[in-house]
Amino acid sequence: MSRPSGGGWRRVLPAVHPGVALLLVALALRLPGFGNPVLDVDEEFYLLVGDRLLHGALPFVDIWDRKPAGLFLIYAAIRLLGGTGILQYQLVATLSAAATATVIARIARRFAPGRGAILAGVAYLLWLDVLGGQGGQSPVFYNLPVALAALLTLGAVTGAPTPSRLRRQGCAVMLLTGLAMQIKYTAVFEGVFFGCALLLAARRGGAGPGRLAANAAAWIGCALLPTALVLGFFVAIGQGGAFAYANFVSIFQRSAPEDGSSLVRLGKMAAYLAPLAICAVLSRWPHRPAAIAARAEAAAAQGFVVAWAGASVAGVLVFGTYYNHYALPMLVPLAAAAAPLLATADPRRALRAAFAQPSAVTAGHALRLGFPLLALFAALVTGLVMHRHHLRNRGDGSQVRAIADYLRPRLHDCLFIFEGEPILYHLTGSCLATRYAFPSHLADAKEAGATGVVPEEEVARILGTRPEFVLSDDAPLPRSNRRSWAVALEALEQNYHPVLRVQVGKRQRVLYRRNDAG
Repeated sequence: MSRPSGGGWRRVLPAVHPGVALLLVALALRLPGFGNPVLDVDEEFYLLVGDRLLHGALPFVDIWDRKPAGLFLIYAAIRLLGGTGILQYQLVATLSAAATATVIARIARRFAPGRGAILAGVAYLLWLDVLGGQGGQSPVFYNLPVALAALLTLGAVTGAPTPSRLRRQGCAVMLLTGLAMQIKYTAVFEGVFFGCALLLAARRGGAGPGRLAANAAAWIGCALLPTALVLGFFVAIGQGGAFAYANFVSIFQRSAPEDGSSLVRLGKMAAYLAPLAICAVLSRWPHRPAAIAARAEAAAAQGFVVAWAGASVAGVLVFGTYYNHYALPMLVPLAAAAAPLLATADPRRALRAAFAQPSAVTAGHALRLGFPLLALFAALVTGLVMHRHHLRNRGDGSQVRAIADYLRPRLHDCLFIFEGEPILYHLTGSCLATRYAFPSHLADAKEAGATGVVPEEEVARILGTRPEFVLSDDAPLPRSNRRSWAVALEALEQNYHPVLRVQVGKRQRVLYRRNDAG
């Protein structure tokens, strides 16, 4: 019995929708982290705030942070799914990542073959793992409305919509951008780019100064509406100042991080992004497929995506701290821009060209055939290495669960986490001894002067209320606020004794109990 040919099995098996394929890729890549409560300290805190929001606590007032309220509302909604919320937020983040990858494929399909468009979505998923987006970091959620806004803008600038339709499309784009801004404010840079592109499209359509001004006013209003509604709520309850300080002032008061130069961080970020960025650059090479290059609409779409990538870079560079996950918004336009080159990522074709007719293969042709495969493979390997690195640094979650298991039957008062994992507040159901429940706000030197309180004074106040348990490290880190540490150590020596030591990743956590509590 003869085997079916390649074309035969393709006819037998139904075509898999790109969105389904990308969801399967996302699940496969993220599966090793499912259920780990310490994937990232930021996500631990977002889950805590989302949970406490459902119990009446307010961000910026009862639990302080500078992230927008929309992010915490997402995590609050996730808590309604049941369980502890840990696996639930990771699954919802996976769905968001897969949906974003699908939109990227839709964008890339405007100027690249189908293979390249799907691989652009795969590239996005791969580089999420490389740059710290393997869980529920804020860009994993806000990249989706930004990608949808870009898709709508692309349709407006490359087509010929009527003035009224363009105005409606612009309002939809700006509302999506406004929603993204309520997850993280850096989306404003991409929103400004989309707005300018829409205004240029209106001008090419014959709009005069009056209509352009009216469109601009309507679109700006739509972009600001979600934030204005949240601000209005806090003003109505007398907390407008707390909202404004946390959201718009405090970020500019942080000092440079003590645990490494910002330029070193920027260099690492650039190195991780380099293969994808090179794919995007080579996709603009004059030798891209003639059927694609010949279409003016496709060329305009590709130019739009490249310009969008430039706007996303501005949103990364402006804040200067350059942690890897700050680069996650850049992945959306870069992955889409790389699609034409990724379309050539065919292992059989590369091997055939290299071995069947090696003399006919030019250096440029070999580069175009081989580099996208190497880039995707490098991202896959780097993502796996980063996962192992995170496990070594943060643990696999079992250590933190052991601390929670120890605390639950003994905790009758508040736990205070001076240094450690904020997910323990959530896992134990502890009351909060301070509204500064994210440990680095009081324990990190870069946060001194950027939270609205003097950190060492707040630490002294908290320990003066004598919480039952205190979690800390066995020693400060280079990033630590030495004044806060001195205050904490003095109080711990006088009023507390260690009851548990647990190695969590590379750090030894020490749990202290108040002397008169047991």
